[in-house]
Amino acid sequence: EIDPSDGLLDVVAEPVRSYLRGRNDTVRCIVTSLTDEKAGGDLYEELRRQDARPLEQAQLDSDDEGDAPDYDWSPPPSLFKQRGTMGYVSQSGGTGDILSMLVGIYGSKELFVNEYRVMLADKLLANLDFDTDKEVHNLELLKLRFGELSMRQCEIMIKDIDDSKRINSNIRETIVDKKKKRKEDQQKKKRKKTQQPPEPAEVDDPVVDCAIVSHIFWPALQKEQFKNHPRIQSQLDEFSLEYAAFKNPRRLIWHQMLGTVQIELEVVDEDGGGSHMQEFTCSTLHATLISHFEDKQQWTLEDLATETGLLEEIVRKKMGYWINNRVVQLVKGRSGGATVAKYELTSVDELADTEHDSAADSDYYEDDGEDQALSARAQQAEEMQVYESYIFGMLTNLGQLPLDRIHNNLKMFASGSDHKYDKSARQLSSFLQKLCKEERLECGGD
Repeated sequence: EIDPSDGLLDVVAEPVRSYLRGRNDTVRCIVTSLTDEKAGGDLYEELRRQDARPLEQAQLDSDDEGDAPDYDWSPPPSLFKQRGTMGYVSQSGGTGDILSMLVGIYGSKELFVNEYRVMLADKLLANLDFDTDKEVHNLELLKLRFGELSMRQCEIMIKDIDDSKRINSNIRETIVDKKKKRKEDQQKKKRKKTQQPPEPAEVDDPVVDCAIVSHIFWPALQKEQFKNHPRIQSQLDEFSLEYAAFKNPRRLIWHQMLGTVQIELEVVDEDGGGSHMQEFTCSTLHATLISHFEDKQQWTLEDLATETGLLEEIVRKKMGYWINNRVVQLVKGRSGGATVAKYELTSVDELADTEHDSAADSDYYEDDGEDQALSARAQQAEEMQVYESYIFGMLTNLGQLPLDRIHNNLKMFASGSDHKYDKSARQLSSFLQKLCKEERLECGGD
């Protein structure tokens, strides 16, 4: 016999709910399925239901709804009476709202809204065409379920990208006009000396487009800085000057780790028989590193780290991208009487000589592959930073405490603050381990 009240299903599904709550990627998978057509399925269709209601209404009990009371109503029989084995009564109400049930597992919609903000930031910053139509459509659907107030920050983020497209167009036109005027002035001076006929003033289009964000409303973004190659930095400075004139007194602060560069380079064929031109879409750090090889043919890891102002380990991992794409190769050289590894542009003649070393140095070529995670880790770190004062105050007053006690106290004391504590015990454990590594906390033997 099938249980019509879903009570048995609720009891059986409780371990599944506990498992989902314990995983770090559950919320991201749910949000991805809601908004991505390729990864969607039932959840993607669920967001587009015509009869869908806001989550607050979907989670209300029938007694709270505005319908007239039914005096013939009686509570559903308990499973204990039906089966004689379990004393559990279903609380689901049988609404059939999949999204409401998934949100109910965590008890709060803020987790889903915050995760969507992080994913939206990644998508918007990776969108080189500044096309937001799809994201606007998803946002409007999410506002119907989660509420307009909850999605207010996401709305501002999309508006920032739309405004950036307009500002970029205006600044590019201004830069082109100034370049044409300078070139025309130079031609006038030249014609006075040589008496040559005038030539049309043709200039190259600007190469910089900028996503200008209101940092208050965006998730935490990567803030690591490095020294760009002078040719790249000159383009950024030109854009910054025009923006300062266009939006005075505002100024731009560049998040250099988040940039994307489209660059065309000569690459050696896989068979080593020749070369061809290939276009790459890479980070600004990758572009800066390869640009240095236009100035000098060979570079050591130490020299590249000095030029960029980064740690050698970071430079080594990033250079693995160009080695794997056969743009740069690693060769042995001499420096100060010692043998050192040097980077140089790959040539057809030298590629065969270095192939036998590639297997031994394969770990040396690995790129870290972190360019896709634009803000997720930084967002989590900033959110945990808010609770640092709570943890220090707790340990100062109460002494050594186990993880579960700290976790429960944060849920109790931080629930009424501006930053509601909604982290898992695993996330808290990672944060405490980080504080111990920084020697700001000590981990006791117990």
